[in-house]
Amino acid sequence: MPTRLRGSARTAASAPRRCVYVGHGTRYENPFTPGDPSPSSPGQQMTAEEAVNLFAAMLRGPIGRYYAARFATVLRGLDLVCTCPLNAPCHADVLLCLANGSVSRRDAHRFTCSLEGPPR
Repeated sequence: MPTRLRGSARTAASAPRRCVYVGHGTRYENPFTPGDPSPSSPGQQMTAEEAVNLFAAMLRGPIGRYYAARFATVLRGLDLVCTCPLNAPCHADVLLCLANGSVSRRDAHRFTCSLEGPPR
């Protein structure tokens, strides 16, 4: 089963398995950044979990579903590399879920693989 790895674009390029870097500067990057102002809590900083949830919600939107379907096709079966710590929420988990129809047991409580409706 494809998994998320921590690293950079260089890590993905030199990995022995097929990997794609999905972090900053790529078409797959999360436009919502932890530490930025939170849209749901004025005066607060966005948490990593909120940033990931906003990314997932964006992909469930009318325009986002188009991109999510394209991302899923391209990323299916590949390991994804991002700079996020492996024990922190990361948008790569959402992309893995979309591309492969499942998510690791570690993250099963956080995401839905469906592009329809809100997360469970």
